[in-house]
Amino acid sequence: MRHSLITKLIGFLLLHPLLINCALSQNINNQLLSNQLEEILNERKDNLLKDVFSKQSFYKFNKQSLAFRDKYKDSKWSIKMTRNDQKNSILDVKIKSTRAIGDQVYNLHTKQTVEIETDKNKIKNYKVIDEESILNSQESPLIVKVISPDKVLTGERYEINLIIEKPLDDSLTAGGMIILKNNEKMNLSNEPFSIIPNQSGGLFKYIQAPLEPGSQIISAIITHPKGIYSFTKKIKVGS
Repeated sequence: MRHSLITKLIGFLLLHPLLINCALSQNINNQLLSNQLEEILNERKDNLLKDVFSKQSFYKFNKQSLAFRDKYKDSKWSIKMTRNDQKNSILDVKIKSTRAIGDQVYNLHTKQTVEIETDKNKIKNYKVIDEESILNSQESPLIVKVISPDKVLTGERYEINLIIEKPLDDSLTAGGMIILKNNEKMNLSNEPFSIIPNQSGGLFKYIQAPLEPGSQIISAIITHPKGIYSFTKKIKVGS
């Protein structure tokens, strides 16, 4: 029986080499596509983005890219393909950058999981599945450990902790946390966060997940006389 199955499999491979070659070729092309996109973004070859994206997705990505670069001018991108399918693939994206706001310089570290749909060796659609960003003052003494779930159930009450690991001086820290809607943009203003003095070891808060599947964006900030630590995360919400 086993010999018969192997014989049939070999026969199928011999009769259908084109199917196998097409699938293998598409996977290779997807991998090259991610490498090409990383190079274009790091070397700022914006004129080549049209070679990577279809027309519709190009305009969307180009608009987002220019808005991001306007604020973060020295970004370094790392793009790795972690799942390589014929049409839908998963990219692991990491971004490092700095930004000057007034007399302060901030470091940005962002990591994203992005699902892309490809067609004819171009990115037809893309969607950010999850994202986490940390923005902190370059000279800040704050060393913060974040404890947060990546996925929660619909309606679940879950906890997010930002723990200050390194003991600070007697200066008072303050912090706050909010739920961001999709159309809101994070900024460094203290007002939306309801900043309150905090003499404990960090920032702790329970969050109520929405009743419908999707995602929830949480943003938190800890301030200190010598700097700021800001955290934003997109959390999956499922049933």
